[in-house]
Amino acid sequence: MSEAFKKGNDWDIISLANYVSEIVSKESGNILGPAQQSMVMSRLKKRMMTLGTHTPESYYEYLTKNYNKESSQLISMLTTHHTYFFREFTHFEYLLTNLDSIVANAKKRGDSTIRVLSAACSRGQEVYSLAMFFNHHLKNYPGMKYEIVGTDIDPESVKIAQNGVYRYREIKSIPTVYLTGNWMRGSGEISKFAKVNSHIKENCSFGVMNLLAPEKFIGGKKFDIVFCRNVFIYFDQTSIEKIVNNFSKFLHKNALFITGISESLKHTKLEFQTMAPSVYCLDPEEKVVEKPRPLSIVKDKTVPRTSPIAKTPIIPKPIRMLVVDDSSSVVKLLSKIFEKDDDFELVGTAMNGLEAQEFLKNNKVDAMTLDIHMPEMDGVEYLKKNYRSGHPNVVVVSSASREDTRYAQETLNNGACDFVEKPALNNLKERAEEIKNKIKMSFLNAAPVVTKVDRSFQKSFDIKNPETKARFFVGSFSDKKKIIASLDELRGNQPPVFLFFEGNGNFLEMISEEFKSVPNIQVYDGSTELENNSVYICDFKEHFEDINSKTKSFKKSLSVFGIVSKSVENAFFDLNETQILIEDTGDINDSIKEVVSDIFPWTSFAHLGTEYLADDE
Repeated sequence: MSEAFKKGNDWDIISLANYVSEIVSKESGNILGPAQQSMVMSRLKKRMMTLGTHTPESYYEYLTKNYNKESSQLISMLTTHHTYFFREFTHFEYLLTNLDSIVANAKKRGDSTIRVLSAACSRGQEVYSLAMFFNHHLKNYPGMKYEIVGTDIDPESVKIAQNGVYRYREIKSIPTVYLTGNWMRGSGEISKFAKVNSHIKENCSFGVMNLLAPEKFIGGKKFDIVFCRNVFIYFDQTSIEKIVNNFSKFLHKNALFITGISESLKHTKLEFQTMAPSVYCLDPEEKVVEKPRPLSIVKDKTVPRTSPIAKTPIIPKPIRMLVVDDSSSVVKLLSKIFEKDDDFELVGTAMNGLEAQEFLKNNKVDAMTLDIHMPEMDGVEYLKKNYRSGHPNVVVVSSASREDTRYAQETLNNGACDFVEKPALNNLKERAEEIKNKIKMSFLNAAPVVTKVDRSFQKSFDIKNPETKARFFVGSFSDKKKIIASLDELRGNQPPVFLFFEGNGNFLEMISEEFKSVPNIQVYDGSTELENNSVYICDFKEHFEDINSKTKSFKKSLSVFGIVSKSVENAFFDLNETQILIEDTGDINDSIKEVVSDIFPWTSFAHLGTEYLADDE
């Protein structure tokens, strides 16, 4: 027991969090230090609210009386870490490049099964990533099979992994070459989820295991590969050395031991051979001599290269990239992603389909990212006009949802190899790994394809009950062309649309003349009865408060064109149930960033608002 609790003093959340951290460390070996203290306190407060123990004293009393049950709950609560499919893809690339040697080692001992242990696998994403990988690539090695064993200290995480059911948004990140044929949409209560197909699941098993005592679970099994990634940061050096030494007993000769990219065995007293960054062989006395044979594509099939005549690699290195997007911020961020990685070479950028079309006439490009919503020629139109055999591989990076039949599915139907949902600009960097992985794996696709699971989730995003919703467009008269183009994008039954102009209260009638091509448009006069499929011209200062009051209970999407005044920005802070989209102008006040939903080029406003208003879940 910590000193604070022994003495009965300092009964606060900090001392309770420290005591809880001691318990987790003792029971699981996970070290929760100062860097994790805020996370511990946050999750502990939620746990106390759930139990109805509103003070540190009352929770401590509950913990003491229910120690075995509650300590297990604490381990589950504080050692479940964020993960996703094909995380740290460089390890999968290493396995692909060295698959010949991995298979040869198994055959050498008279075995036809590659066995992999995924330790600390959390909720199973790593296990199913490995299963999809081997399911695809072992087809080139007749007679070879695979088994994946996943373990975690948290029983709840293990249950989720065994279930093999995930939200569709999670599996969207899987490269198409591995997604194809391996997932299906759930039914009934899990109709919003995707579940792994039986031919993948039957090769995977799961169990509860403490990394400090693996023999209790593993028994006499031995493995060709052990993944133990992104968990050593929670252990001290002595525990790390104990864990690795324990695992060495369960590895075949020349087996691979793989840690997280940010984790290294370099400063330990262990003996090992470094095969690649964070990839190790724990029996260094038997050096690996044979170099892996590169691979090539022959008749749309991935096969080991057996002839020096076959010189074309699966994945060019570097991959010569063209970035096509009308957002200068997105172009800048994507450019940085490729420029910082030796596997890629940025050879050009384009602001729309027409520019991309011209660039490709005189430049060699292996692959390109392509936005959908761009002026002059959008992504769908570009693919329909230009995609044919020999065209660079296309991975669409767009703000549209993957399941949108109007945009995303159209790109996949017309040549795109894969699709990445572009998040807001302030967290695009988080998707860098997915973008790069999908570009690399696009060279393994025999042909562009819309997977069965994607087809099952297709949506048209129709807005239901438009009388309970509204659209606000905010801008100046100079944004006229942008606003009219956005209004032209709206399809189907629409809620009332309000065009708020700043500083133009005396000229609304004149402005309405400039918008006369827009159907059902009228000047708002305060007494106007709101109707669906109608567009109202308004003055922000005179009408915004009134209209916001009338639509107070409505679900609203608000799009901001260009730069607006501080007084307009301040009005946004009081909005409820409102999606706020601001234009990527490169000159955005930090204060407004705190309340906006997304920052995008204006060309994305119409469909982003539609998706938001169509989602009633």
